[in-house]
Amino acid sequence: MALCGVADTGSHSMDKSITLPPDEIFRNLENAKRFAIDIGGSLTKLAYYSTVQHKVAKVRSFDHSAKETDGDPLYEISVQEEITARLHFIKFENAYIETCLDFIKDHLVNTETKVIKATGGGAHKFKDLIEKKLKLKVDKEDEMTCLIKGCNFVLKNIPHEAFVYAKHADSEFRFQHTHPDIFPYLLINIGSGVSIVKVEAEDKFERIGGSSIGGGTFWGLGALLTKTKRFDELLQLASKGQHTNVDMLVKDIYGGAYGSLGLTGDLIASSFGKSATTDKEFSKEDMAKSLLHMISNDIGQLACLYAKLHNLTRVYFGGFFIRGHPVTMHTITYSINFFTKGEVQALFLRHEGYLGAIGAFLKGAEEDNPNQYSWGENYAGSSGLMSVSPELNPIQRARSGTFDMLEMDRLERQLVNLPLLQDATSYIPDTVDLTEDALAREYWLYCFEEALDGVVKRAIASQKDQPEAVERAEKFRQKYRHKLQTLRHQPFAYGSLTVRSLLDTREHCLNEFNFPDPYSKIKQKENDMALKYYLKVVKSVEELSWEQRQFNLVKGLLAGNVFDWGAKAVSDVLESDPEFGFEQAKQQLQERPWLVDAYNQWIERLKGPPHKCALFFVDNSGIDIILGVFPFIRELLIRGTEVVLASNSGPALNDVTNSELQILTERIAAMDPVIHAALKEDRLALVQNGSSSPCLDLRKLMLCEVPLRLDKVLATVVRERGTDLVIIEGMGRAIHTNYYAMLSCESLKLAVIKNSWLADRLGGKIFSVVFKYEVPSKAQGQH
Repeated sequence: MALCGVADTGSHSMDKSITLPPDEIFRNLENAKRFAIDIGGSLTKLAYYSTVQHKVAKVRSFDHSAKETDGDPLYEISVQEEITARLHFIKFENAYIETCLDFIKDHLVNTETKVIKATGGGAHKFKDLIEKKLKLKVDKEDEMTCLIKGCNFVLKNIPHEAFVYAKHADSEFRFQHTHPDIFPYLLINIGSGVSIVKVEAEDKFERIGGSSIGGGTFWGLGALLTKTKRFDELLQLASKGQHTNVDMLVKDIYGGAYGSLGLTGDLIASSFGKSATTDKEFSKEDMAKSLLHMISNDIGQLACLYAKLHNLTRVYFGGFFIRGHPVTMHTITYSINFFTKGEVQALFLRHEGYLGAIGAFLKGAEEDNPNQYSWGENYAGSSGLMSVSPELNPIQRARSGTFDMLEMDRLERQLVNLPLLQDATSYIPDTVDLTEDALAREYWLYCFEEALDGVVKRAIASQKDQPEAVERAEKFRQKYRHKLQTLRHQPFAYGSLTVRSLLDTREHCLNEFNFPDPYSKIKQKENDMALKYYLKVVKSVEELSWEQRQFNLVKGLLAGNVFDWGAKAVSDVLESDPEFGFEQAKQQLQERPWLVDAYNQWIERLKGPPHKCALFFVDNSGIDIILGVFPFIRELLIRGTEVVLASNSGPALNDVTNSELQILTERIAAMDPVIHAALKEDRLALVQNGSSSPCLDLRKLMLCEVPLRLDKVLATVVRERGTDLVIIEGMGRAIHTNYYAMLSCESLKLAVIKNSWLADRLGGKIFSVVFKYEVPSKAQGQH
């Protein structure tokens, strides 16, 4: 959160001299349209929509009808330009508004926009300036409507948007997981005064109460008491003060607690009570702290009464008074906990400063139907949540403190929950929250930094015919390293810090500098190689007895999962020993009993009736998918089980993408009558999961059948086929995420641990095996 106070009048003379770096702040202005602006007392928030041209890696199958030579690749890779939509939100101090408007005007090219939507108290004040500078008509929108629209949007689209603030905990910021249904909730907006709004649906809300005693009261009385005119300085005084020097406590009146009324001795009996009876001067710090408690307690009690009256447990706080300040969040949290005895939590929002601008933008963009899409935060282009407490944030304020950015990319389709989650409301994809686990956080941040040179090298190698690739790769290195350094100081910057978010941030940064698929050529080579051995593997399996065959298929599945370029221990081996292959991988596997070993239960289940349909979330290209997964699913198909293979929509590391999987499947079908018949009879289907991550969030899936059919979304696929088995493969999908996911049908989660530190933490060694077979309690005894 930017540390921004009210602009000094003297600072206006400096406005013209600041240099705005367009690459960092006002990005893609040449394609900008649909502007909106929210002008508050000291901060301006600007929103606009742009189209972004970026590179995507595409694969296209060669025509293999002619006789091919051994040197012919399976498919060709091309990098193409694609246009996607992006939302930009920028926050800056009002002192810079004129310079920013000049900059936008100078860089705006052929915009179709004729109107700029405006909201906030300053919209009227700056109306003439905006119209003069941008030559756009200012259309004012209702402030509260914009606020609610913006709040609904961030709660729906940004995971870990809401958080609880716990001052003395190991992790001060505890993020809430996105609830599928965000309504109803209470929004307490604390600006100059307080507005209390009950939100029941997208466009159904009501202001049910409020108070004139709010942020303006704290600021105004604080200025009178301390002669401090700046809001942030007043809060800084309060953070150093001791309110008990000014406030009269219960023990000051009764000599201790008032037991019969349940009042503890250190409870405030009278705010500023001691100033009436004590003949002495009070420090500015103590008075500021007492005032902060008085205002916060009053707001907290009001919020609790309204929450109780309307039977609401979700209460969000926002507005200028909060604005990410630990001291205000702590006092509000304390007050809510006290008045509700812990039954209601005070929730704050990572992007609460943008709500009005987002809402105003949505009002102006209704013809683009932004609510019909899913949007994802772009970590490469967004500033993170920053603590503005001097104790928590020793980093000196730089430009990033003056300008704060949020960028969101449009996803192609609405993402949905996997219907087979036992309880979508309690599902948590990530196994470890690095925000709270300091030891794990330090290790994984170090691990990702150590791997950076290798990623840069791989990115350059994937585009060695492009001379500027080296420069772009160096920019990627700097940006991602900066993100890692930010997360060391502010682990909560983008919500809960996890291995998944670190991987996703790296992918976003790679895409930012036009490296859409650094592993494309490695995947192509490994797919070509593995296909040559497919029939040999299938034939060797077919010669075994039933029990031996089942074990060999599982072992092959696990051995295939060893081939993961995302694991340093494996990539080092693959770099140094190109001959390392499928049989060598089998020898590396841990002998049974495995680290997690439910194989006996699985084999007993296979002796029963076949599953109706298996949904398989696949992992890596090459040996993994071709020699590990396909022989395994081939056996399921022979048993009479339908199979749905779910792969990534976009590239991440060496994971197989959906477009690659289509080509591989066609090629295998041409060799194998079992796969050919299953495809022809629609007993084998391919779906894309909507993800471009090595990890898997089962709340955010697309799963449209291929070729894409909008009516065949995940819920339809799963229900129509009667899916009763989910298989999740790989460290990213089954260990870093979904290890504890509870499904309403049988599930297999399997992976080979290819990281020594993680293996040690789980009580094993490198190449330890996790084979987790789970049956939901209601399904026990059915087979």
